[in-house]
Amino acid sequence: MAEQNVFAVEERNRRHEEWAKQIQEEMEDRNMQRNTSDYTPMSKAYFDRKKRGIMAQKKLFTSDYTPTMTDEDDDYSL
Repeated sequence: MAEQNVFAVEERNRRHEEWAKQIQEEMEDRNMQRNTSDYTPMSKAYFDRKKRGIMAQKKLFTSDYTPTMTDEDDDYSL
């Protein structure tokens, strides 16, 4: 009986964690899709920071970007 209770608690905690993760992902998706062009400068800066944080967390953005492939026709001289 005690083992069943432990299993039930673990299962409930797992479902809660999955639910919380899903809500967090939905909020992040909404923030990423948000059009900030009409926002005040302060609000725009806030959401732009949120977007950069989400991208960094998901490893979509890194400040040390270097191209991995180049095309022969690319001209990078300025």
